[in-house]
Amino acid sequence: MKWIYRLLIAAFIALVVGGAVSTAQDHWRMHQDAMIRMQENLLKQQQKQQELSNRIAQTRAKPTLSDHDRWLIAHLEKARAGLDKILVTQQSGVSRLQRSFLRTWVGNLVLFIALAGLGLGIVTRSGNALNKEEQRWLASRPEDIPSLRLDPGAHRNATAPTRNASNFVTGRIRAVKADRLQVKRSGILSAMGLSFIIAPQGGLIVELYFLYDALMVAHTPFQQLEWGGMMQSLMLSIPFTLVGLYLLASSTSQASINRREQIITLPDGPRTIAFRDVESIQLNQILSTGERSYLNSQIQLNLNNGEVLSLLSHGGKEQIYVDLIRTALFMDKPAVLSHH
Repeated sequence: MKWIYRLLIAAFIALVVGGAVSTAQDHWRMHQDAMIRMQENLLKQQQKQQELSNRIAQTRAKPTLSDHDRWLIAHLEKARAGLDKILVTQQSGVSRLQRSFLRTWVGNLVLFIALAGLGLGIVTRSGNALNKEEQRWLASRPEDIPSLRLDPGAHRNATAPTRNASNFVTGRIRAVKADRLQVKRSGILSAMGLSFIIAPQGGLIVELYFLYDALMVAHTPFQQLEWGGMMQSLMLSIPFTLVGLYLLASSTSQASINRREQIITLPDGPRTIAFRDVESIQLNQILSTGERSYLNSQIQLNLNNGEVLSLLSHGGKEQIYVDLIRTALFMDKPAVLSHH
């Protein structure tokens, strides 16, 4: 069955990539055709301007100018002045089209890079893979894991409220020092957050380049700057960046466990809990319902005073299980695995 799923996934990716390439080719041709038409029209106007300048020069070159010659020169100069205004407008239009063209394609390139990075992060599941020790824990019975104490009787029926629900791995408990564990953001979540931040920035980069060129190179007065493209880029950039920053900052608890000081630090407050106040560490399975239902796994701290607190929860059942074992061994607390 696996080869069928792989074939379907490959076919879907091929359709998406093929559609994107076809759309990109159509847009490229449209931009090129529009640019060619505008440049051809600009060239025609420049040729007319040169013809008028030549006629004015030829008329002025006469040894003696008649009243008709003077009238003709004035008439031609007036026509050339009007044509100069048209040329300025057309050159501005060509410049705006080139700017729009560059903004679109740089934006598409940055978007493609961001989505490719996200796709690679999802496919490889960066940061979610289990190391050899975790694989041994997963393959062994809990009773056979050295130094792990089990206490099924310490199970609490109450479930600690979670920060959020997700159907993928949002964080892992990692050893940052020999005497310290910390909840770290997962690779997939990092890829998602960075993709939201990076994806819309291509157009903004182009606009910032043109702004720098106008101010520092062309020395364009501030009141004559064009802000339409910049405002469009900012309107797209700001909300996506805020979502990306939220994903990076708020989707995991960032709790830490310090064995030297014998304390757990939770971000809410923040709140500090002494090791001696923790009775056991419990594994929960929580059904999250909404538009779709899925199971979340949770590492719950059971305190001596009857309180229950969530240390970490997400959709990665295996990752939560081995992280609970690591935490229980690190704190030397009994694990409650009755739901495993």
